[in-house]
Amino acid sequence: MQDSPHVARRPLLTGWREGAEARQHTDRKGIPLIRLSEAGTWPEVLAPRDKAATHVISRDIPRAHPDIQPGEPVPKILARIVAELRSNRLRFPRYRLAALLAEQLAETHGGEEHARRILREADRNWGWGVDTANTGAESVPFPVNLLLRLVPGFLHDLRLSGRVPGLGGRFRWLRRALSQDDRTAPGVPALLAALDPADEQRVSRLLLRAFMDDLARQYRRSPAHVRGAAHVFYPLLLLNEHAGELVELMRERRADLDRFDPVVVVSYTPDAVLVEDDEEPLWTLIRWRRELVTADDAATWHQVLRTPLAISAPPLPPGLARYDVADLTWVPPARVAPWWSSWIAITLFWMVLAGAVGAYAGQTAAWHRSACATGLWTPWTESGRQLAGTECVGVAEPDYLFAPGNEEMRQVQAVLQQQNERAAQLSEGSGRPYVTLVYLAALTSSDNDTLAAAREGLAGVAIAQKRQNSAAGPSEPLVRILLANAGGRMQHGSRIARLLLRYQDGQAPIVGVVGLDQSRQETVAAIQELGKAGLPMVASTLSADRLVNDSPFYFQVAPQNSRQAWMAAAFASSLAGKGEVTRQARVYYSHDETDYYAANLKSRVVAGLQEHQFAVEAHRFTPIGTAKPGAEDRSEDPYAGDPRDAGVSACGFDGLVYFAGRGIPDFAEFVKGVADKCASAPPVILGGDDVTRYVADVSLRSAVGGIGYYYESFAVAPSKCGRPQRHDFYTELFTTFPFECEEPGPGRTLDGHAALSYDATETMITAIRRLGGMRHRVPVNSYTVWRQLGTLYTADRGGHAIEGATGALDFGTNSPRQYPVDKAVLILYAKGAERPTQVGACGNIKGATEKDLFPWCGSIPPQYR
Repeated sequence: MQDSPHVARRPLLTGWREGAEARQHTDRKGIPLIRLSEAGTWPEVLAPRDKAATHVISRDIPRAHPDIQPGEPVPKILARIVAELRSNRLRFPRYRLAALLAEQLAETHGGEEHARRILREADRNWGWGVDTANTGAESVPFPVNLLLRLVPGFLHDLRLSGRVPGLGGRFRWLRRALSQDDRTAPGVPALLAALDPADEQRVSRLLLRAFMDDLARQYRRSPAHVRGAAHVFYPLLLLNEHAGELVELMRERRADLDRFDPVVVVSYTPDAVLVEDDEEPLWTLIRWRRELVTADDAATWHQVLRTPLAISAPPLPPGLARYDVADLTWVPPARVAPWWSSWIAITLFWMVLAGAVGAYAGQTAAWHRSACATGLWTPWTESGRQLAGTECVGVAEPDYLFAPGNEEMRQVQAVLQQQNERAAQLSEGSGRPYVTLVYLAALTSSDNDTLAAAREGLAGVAIAQKRQNSAAGPSEPLVRILLANAGGRMQHGSRIARLLLRYQDGQAPIVGVVGLDQSRQETVAAIQELGKAGLPMVASTLSADRLVNDSPFYFQVAPQNSRQAWMAAAFASSLAGKGEVTRQARVYYSHDETDYYAANLKSRVVAGLQEHQFAVEAHRFTPIGTAKPGAEDRSEDPYAGDPRDAGVSACGFDGLVYFAGRGIPDFAEFVKGVADKCASAPPVILGGDDVTRYVADVSLRSAVGGIGYYYESFAVAPSKCGRPQRHDFYTELFTTFPFECEEPGPGRTLDGHAALSYDATETMITAIRRLGGMRHRVPVNSYTVWRQLGTLYTADRGGHAIEGATGALDFGTNSPRQYPVDKAVLILYAKGAERPTQVGACGNIKGATEKDLFPWCGSIPPQYR
């Protein structure tokens, strides 16, 4: 016989035996009952262990055959049944809870508070969490202490009440069981307090409901209940003649035939009414089972199920073997186990899932490493960044911090991100031009410096963006900023330039690039790539003479090295006139063929000094991070070693020592070399404008406090905080970033990078603004912006010059050019952490007095203006 509508799973590659095409009644419910009037040896045969009569019933069917004694109560019988069925991978959490509560109430029955205490003891996991929170509350501040003492206990009481969906679990079921499914019933503690443990009928019904509901939950069939789908046999209860009270409770519950109670009960009763039938009892049982399974409709099913089968069970017939399930008397299955519930399918599923999760986790980790990404990997997105050696290069929104960074850098980028979000909000329905500018620079460094100059450049861009987004008017553009890191030495500039072409945004198109950094070979390649893509550029600090010839789309707000070199030579001549130096000069330059800035500045300074009657020597050194000259080196200039050795070699020289190299890390090491050898009598040192990077880092320059030096700069130093400033830019800078006012501190670098970046961004924004202000509004794109940049010169009285933070920006008189006319060049003196002092300047500087300018500014040759 088959004990239930479920049968064993069929092999995946084989079909069913004859009769397998019968209907699959998967929605039939209820508890089949079989009543035996003369048990004989049947219960033992129906529940064989290792006996030969295994063809009567499958050994895979979970079963319970408790030895019930006369007068034994229902709770004890159910306890034995549960104990036997638990060995068959069946779980009974609701029954265990109900049985524990019934046992506790039987010992001591009190009020609602007593019931709540019993419930807390039964809920061990949550109770442990409440106790842990109370213990941890002792070592935290008072507000957190109060929350830890009140909130966990309050949530636990809500859980125990059974009223809150998603929080109660078993206690919500217990509330329904105790209240007979009354939705308006009070909480579990009140219902439990009202439960009389002496009311055996009510306690028995509660335990039976818990038992049946646990079974029903475990036989659910869905991919979310794979364990239930894998159960193909209903449990079988074999009850003797002393289980009458339990059977009656089951019959009472069974009155509702729509209830899903997956269990088959075979009980023995001596007073069963037998139906006269000549058939053998076992055949009657099989026929009844066939009728139950093959019922055509629910009405027929209910008719068969409503009347329990009552048969007489005399000693087993001698031909028991002919009732094997392989016989034609085999009953067709009501349903089979789904393929996805097999152990093979489950194992394969978890293997595939584990493999997929592992592969995804590995891909995410690899993505984080190679793309400097954050969050989860998605194959349809790109981070825009890539790990190159130890540096992360690429394009990112300002909310991504290129490492290494510091708190000040985070604050600056936070302002940029806020302004990006503000521009996006203001652009909705405004009709104002909404564009993207890319700030391309060296935002990381392999030299472990604090990148103060990079932060200053970002701060200048942030102030320009903030001021522009605060402007009103239909022609005022709204600006979004993207950050592009080309590496510490701009070595990935051309690759980043090509990457920008994939970042075109229909709502806020990229119309220009500002920033740029270090006049190196890769920087030139980036300029050429951006020019090929038709993206106009406005560089902030670049000054090498050749750059204006590398692309017509390139502009810069800094003067050229030719003007800077002439200023250095004129200043050296004034020092020689005062007797501070002899008319000798030694130019130390970076021996790096890819560094166009150093080579160009060195040749211009040498020529300028010779023009001012100086005897000049050029000494080369190997910059930090590059290889020393090899056998193929053909330079005739003396080799001074690394920057520190070069500083040592400068000691004792009574002429001017000019440093034409990078401020970080090379000038930092050069000054240390001077301090190592001749700290008490250092030479007179003048550095090029890149030394401002070293000056920008207060902590770095304060490490060598005894060596003073002059350096050139392209920006006027601001006044101290709280005093009137030359330009509104500085007022806005100090208000937005208060750390800039700390002296000494992370800000107040006086290096000019912030002002130069502001001017570069303002130049680009001015060109965009004037497109919208024309009589016929011109579409804003990269080509129209480039065309407008070429008109920023003073052609007449009206003029188009920009009053920048670093001085007037005028790109030519009567005809445009790509660098400003008569741009300010300043010479400052610095020593340790002290505030640098301005020695003098030349150029068109707003508010500059005669004493601020060098007396020889008017003699600058026209080609250097």
